[in-house]
Amino acid sequence: MPTVPRIDELRLYYNTTIRPELLRLERLRRQLIREIIISVISMVAVVALFFVLNLGFLVLILGVPIIFYLGTLYFRAEKFRQAFKPAIVKLLLEFLNLSPNFQDLSYDATKSINQDRFERSGLFRPTPDLYHAEDYIRGMVGEMAFEMGEAYVREISPASTKLQAVFSGLFVHAIFGERTTGRVAVWPKTKLRRLKRTVDAYVAKGGRNADIEIMNPQFRERFAVYAHGGTHVAGILTPPMQDALVDFALTQENELYFAVHNQDLFIGVAHDYDLLEPSFWRPNVSFGLVRKFYTDIVFMLETIQVFDQNH
Repeated sequence: MPTVPRIDELRLYYNTTIRPELLRLERLRRQLIREIIISVISMVAVVALFFVLNLGFLVLILGVPIIFYLGTLYFRAEKFRQAFKPAIVKLLLEFLNLSPNFQDLSYDATKSINQDRFERSGLFRPTPDLYHAEDYIRGMVGEMAFEMGEAYVREISPASTKLQAVFSGLFVHAIFGERTTGRVAVWPKTKLRRLKRTVDAYVAKGGRNADIEIMNPQFRERFAVYAHGGTHVAGILTPPMQDALVDFALTQENELYFAVHNQDLFIGVAHDYDLLEPSFWRPNVSFGLVRKFYTDIVFMLETIQVFDQNH
């Protein structure tokens, strides 16, 4: 289990700042549930009157306002879900902004990583059959400006007409602070079979296998490296960077993808769950929920930091 940085400070911050906000949202959630239950009971009573007293059109008159009210409760519940993540993420980013290596972190629930950024990485096949992104975060890690968010990519399976998951997780676009020339793409070797069409597309555009240029045997065992002609792979994936990425990847369960396209850096960290999505029917006042989101965000920020410090 990897060590989570500043976890004691986070627990104190949670108790003093995040938990009060969670309690406010919890009161709102419970109030909505009470109103939903009362409305459903009222609707059942109206239907019972229809069968018992045969009130006919009068039941319809009584039922319409209840149905309308249930509709308003549905939209209020959706509003609760949409407000939950921004409220908590903004507080977490305020905490992370106090770290010496992270600056100007901000969150925008209305924006997302553009599909052209995702496709430009070369890590996944262009024009996927389904692309969806949400939860936009931007800021600085050391000298590197970055943007990141959740991305979900699906493609029609070549063996059937069903959509299959190609990538689900956090995706980053960052910019090196100094000039970089060359193109490199790195995939987890465990995913090469599923990504065959992607790798073929990369090769068709001038890429080639560059494993021979990687001196770290553990890196070669874990990752498949491809590069375009004229790229000095060891100048981009320096030996210290290879060592750092191996050490870092060994502490994480999630698969790591990354690519360099001149000064642009692209990183993908796969996961199969929604980050910090609230439950409407269960309480959300949980340090574990906040810790999980914090751990994933810090993992991604520290991955960027590996590139910033070893490039």
